[in-house]
Amino acid sequence: MALHSSDPFTAEGKQRAAKTTEGGPNHDSPSLPELRLVLLGRKGTGKSSSGNTILSISGGFESGKPTEECVKRRADIASYRVTVVDTPGWEWYYSGNGTPAWVTRETMRSVTVCSPGPHALLLVIRSSASVTEDYFRQVEEHLELLGKTAWAHTMLLFTRGDELGSIPIEQRIQNAGKSFQKLFERCENRFHVLENKRFGKDDAQVKELIRKIEEMVKERGGRHYESDPLLLGIEVEGKRRARERRKKQRIMETQAQKGIIKAVLTTDVLVPEGLDETSLFSRGSRRLPELRLVLLGERETGKSSAGNTILRGPTFFQTGQATEECTRQQAEISGRMVTVVDVPGWEGCPEGITPDRIKREICVSVTLCPPGPHVLLLTLRVDAIVRASAVREHLELLGEGIWRHTVLLFTRGDQLREGVTIEQHIQGGGKDLHWLMDKCGNRYHVISSIAWESDSSKAQVTSLLEKIEKMISLNRCEAFSPVVQEIRELGKQKNERFNMKLKEVNEKLQRQELELKRMREREVKSIRRIF
Repeated sequence: MALHSSDPFTAEGKQRAAKTTEGGPNHDSPSLPELRLVLLGRKGTGKSSSGNTILSISGGFESGKPTEECVKRRADIASYRVTVVDTPGWEWYYSGNGTPAWVTRETMRSVTVCSPGPHALLLVIRSSASVTEDYFRQVEEHLELLGKTAWAHTMLLFTRGDELGSIPIEQRIQNAGKSFQKLFERCENRFHVLENKRFGKDDAQVKELIRKIEEMVKERGGRHYESDPLLLGIEVEGKRRARERRKKQRIMETQAQKGIIKAVLTTDVLVPEGLDETSLFSRGSRRLPELRLVLLGERETGKSSAGNTILRGPTFFQTGQATEECTRQQAEISGRMVTVVDVPGWEGCPEGITPDRIKREICVSVTLCPPGPHVLLLTLRVDAIVRASAVREHLELLGEGIWRHTVLLFTRGDQLREGVTIEQHIQGGGKDLHWLMDKCGNRYHVISSIAWESDSSKAQVTSLLEKIEKMISLNRCEAFSPVVQEIRELGKQKNERFNMKLKEVNEKLQRQELELKRMREREVKSIRRIF
């Protein structure tokens, strides 16, 4: 980009900025020179809080929860109209799966949100963080998504400076390892420290940051980062995908509503007294012409692979990378149509916070196979720790009635220790697994990571479908529908209110009857006194 006389970092631009800001630093004038910044980094490094500190806006960026898409905010700070773009954080766990594609797209899109391009890319790192070789490699991979010139516009922004205590940041940098030194050198020794706790109390740290960015831009001849045409194409593609998702959502909602009406009209069936699980099983399972399944679970529990195994094909669902949105596939298995919906997984680690986007996908999943799924397969790896609280939190987004339609699906069955059966694994699985088994009515199945076309794999799927059909027979062949569950709950509440009212009336009648009885007794006693 050529350096024009209107550039804010030239002497002429600075003089004009001084004239327009005589009324104060926050004077709202359209002629203020622009300063455009993009915040990049891992999850949990404090990007959103840093954006609020820089702009001196308490609610500019929503902190305390994951950022789901690029967000731009603007304020007038230190003779500049400062624009800050907050971005979704990169994943730092699940190294085998890497960063989801949607986060990568948002990273690439961030530099197009503040056209014509940012003056600085602020790489946000916690002051106390340990920069390992993996950390450095991850930063390198994500910044190089923006092109080779990105490093020339990058500055390290250390957050939570108060965590350093009495140790100067220079000493922290000097004593850091080789990976940290490499990262520092790639940024040409540019850095700044922010203490977000000083927000609103001291703007000196923000003014100093802006001064450092001014110097960096001057070293580049006043040039800002120039967006690659490919990245502009990603911005257009992102908007197109958003329109397609909204259209798909509307279509699915319409289909779901039609299915719900039909379900409500056909589920008012009474269960004969004395009919228990044993008698239903003894009659044999009812064979349905269609089975509708939804796969739910944490990330990397093998949902997509399980979907391919069930549908007996390797390409129905894409494996090897994070599922970004619900995907529905169908195939004819053993003479019936089987529909499987694969759902994005929630974060499994204790400190992981599930983005609202994932929660929305979970809620949408049951509408993609109208009038509703017959079963929800909760995937659990046999070689991973089960956290019942996380499972409950996410499944009950669909309502408490979800449990009677849920089956535990253990994946990677071939990872069980030699000589250990799945029953023994469950027995020794701990309190959380036992709680889940109880909630699911002790329904479970295990599949192995073996070739889908093998006889063993086909036998596993056949056995799973048989178990599902038995469960469906117990549920009177009803599919799960959140709206139906809500209608039933309302009916239950209405019945409870009616019963309470009836109880109140009966108690009132009993009190009146008791009072009449006492009145008659008093009258009899008074008559006896007279005679």
